[in-house]
Parts: sequence; C-alpha cells; structure tokens
Amino acid sequence: MRQGRAATPAPPRIFASGAGTQRSPHVIQTAAQLSAFAASVNNGETYAGRHIRLGSNIDLRSVHWIPIGFYSDGGDTRPFRGFFDGAGFTIYNLGVGNDVRRPASAFFGALDGATVQGVCLQFVNIVGESNVGGLVGFMTGSTLRNIRVSGAVRGQFAVGGIVGSALRGFLENCYFSGSVAGENGVGGLAGAVDRVSIRSCRAAGHVDGTTDVGGFVGGALDGMIINGVASTVVVNGERNVGGFVGNLVDSGRIEGATFSGQVRGNSNVGGIVGRMTTGAIVRSSVSGSIGGRAQAGGIIGEFIDGEIRRCVSTASVSGIVNLGGIVGRMSGGIMRDNVNQGTISGGEAVGGLVGRFSSEESMSFALESNRSTGHTSGHFRSGSKVGAHTQ
Repeated sequence: MRQGRAATPAPPRIFASGAGTQRSPHVIQTAAQLSAFAASVNNGETYAGRHIRLGSNIDLRSVHWIPIGFYSDGGDTRPFRGFFDGAGFTIYNLGVGNDVRRPASAFFGALDGATVQGVCLQFVNIVGESNVGGLVGFMTGSTLRNIRVSGAVRGQFAVGGIVGSALRGFLENCYFSGSVAGENGVGGLAGAVDRVSIRSCRAAGHVDGTTDVGGFVGGALDGMIINGVASTVVVNGERNVGGFVGNLVDSGRIEGATFSGQVRGNSNVGGIVGRMTTGAIVRSSVSGSIGGRAQAGGIIGEFIDGEIRRCVSTASVSGIVNLGGIVGRMSGGIMRDNVNQGTISGGEAVGGLVGRFSSEESMSFALESNRSTGHTSGHFRSGSKVGAHTQ
C-alpha cells in the first residue's frame, strides 16, 4: 500500500479575533499568534492605522524571537506603524530561549509613527550590536506610554533598557529595572535620542558603558526630560557619564529630575549630566556619590554653556582634578539659585560650587545666588565656592 505524505501543518492564525479597529482591535492570545504577527510585519505589513491588543499573558521562553519589524541603515526598513496595546498583560522571558548566534535585539525592531502602550516585559535577556532595546530597537515619530521592562539588555552602540535609538518621539510613564551594558550611547531608558520628550519615567538598576553613559539616556540631542526619577541607580563609564544623561547637547532640557545612587567615571562625570554643551537643568536634585578622575560635579561634570537653576546636591563628590559641588569645570553659561550640601574632596581645583571656572571672551556667564554649605577639601587650589579660575 502506498504511504501518503504527512500533512503540512496549517500556518498559525495571526489573531484570535477582532477587526483591527479601535472598538474591535485585533487580539493576540498565544506565543504562536505573536510570532505570526511579527512575521507579517517583517514581510511588509505595517498595520498603519490598525489596532492590536494582547488578550492574555504570553511566555516566550521556548520561542526563538525575531523582532517585530526591522531597521536598516541601507533603507530597507520595515516598521510597525499601528497601535499596540498590551492591555496590562505581561510578556515573559523575551530572548531567554534565543540562539546566541541570532539574538533578539528588541521586542519591536522598528517603529515609525506608531503608538505602543500598556506593555509589560519581564525577565528579558536581550543581546545585540546596535539599536538594542528591551522594547524597541529603533523608533521615529512614535509614542511609548505606560511601559514596564525588567531584565538585562546588552549591546555595543545605542543600547537602552526600553529603546535603543529614538528620533523624534514621546515616552511617558515608562519604567525600567535591571541592567544595561554597552560601549557608546548607553542608558537605563534609551541609548541615543534626538528630539525626544521623556515625561514621568523611572529607572533603577545598573548601567555600564564607555562613552555617553546615563541612568536615563546615554546621548541626547535637544528634547526634554521632565519629572524623571532614577533611584538606587549605579552608573559606570569612562567619559561623559551622568546620573540621567551622559552627553546633553543642542538645547536639551531636564526639569524636576531626582537622582539617588552612584555615578563613576574617568572624565566628565555628573549627578544629572556628564557633559552639557547647551541646554538647561532646572529644579533637579542629586543624592549619593559622584566619583571621577577629572571634571566631576554634583549636577554636571563638564558645563560649557546653558543654564543650571534651582538645583540641589547632597551628594559627595570625589576625584583628582576639577571637582565641584554643582559643576566640575565650567567655561560658560548661567548658574542661579543652586545649593550644594555635599562633601567635595580631591586634589587640584576643588570648589563647593565649581571646581574650575575658565572664562573665555566668546562665552557669556553668570553665577548668581548660589550657595554651598558642604565641606570642601583639596591639596591645591580649593575654595568654598570656586576652586580655580583660569582665563
């Protein structure tokens, strides 16, 4: 008797129900449906204007996860462009079961004009090279709202606990706890951002990198961080290392930030920002300890221009040269109504407010109504307010 061929399994149904509208969203209930949805985006379906919703908790431990959408510098980018609602359900073990030779670099590989909300990812184990994030690898013009991610994220460039790289966008009420590690552009929430607004977000855990390393964002161009909390955070790096942002440039703004923890680096190390060329830090506070070989400050390590106003530091600052209760080294900008209550100790150019002030004819500056009540000690050129002043 001739034996027939085994039947080919039917492809998984992408959605359990729903028409994709706001009132009747597409519903995903299983890991197989979630993988099928990812495959459909990677095959070119953007879901622009359509609504997707989780309908249950999903465990991805046994799934070789391929991110939803992908980004390519060469232009072959296939993003998700719709609305994705986690509806308060939890996705567990993203990346845990992946072959290390083909790691999952995010849950969403790419978003473009999308909205993602209510997603909770627990026990992520993400490994990649560039644009690596717990939730999103790369996004542009997109919104993330009410997001929770916990676990470990590792990469090399643009590595973040929630998003690796973001161009124009909005993060609100997002929280990451765990560890993030990389080389350049490494942050507890996001690795590298350009014109992104971050509001009412939190981070906790460890962030380790080399250059542009921050408890919230590694490198930020313009944009703003409002009412952020980085609590019990440990940030380690080499250059441009900050409790919130490693390197802040081009008129970025941080307001109402609260940092508690430890920041360690070699140069340009600050409780809020490691290095700021222009921008503003307003009504922010730091507690814990800041340590750097050169340019370490309770609020900013290297302050080139911009404004620091109504900030308070109770953190201890230690190192070798250019150490200040508010700023390690300042070459321009405005400091107004700031208070240092922490202990500042080191070698050369140690100040209760500013370690070294370098005035240049091309830079405008003002120091108004600042005060320091913390103890200051240095071996060479130290002062209760400014340690050293050079032309």
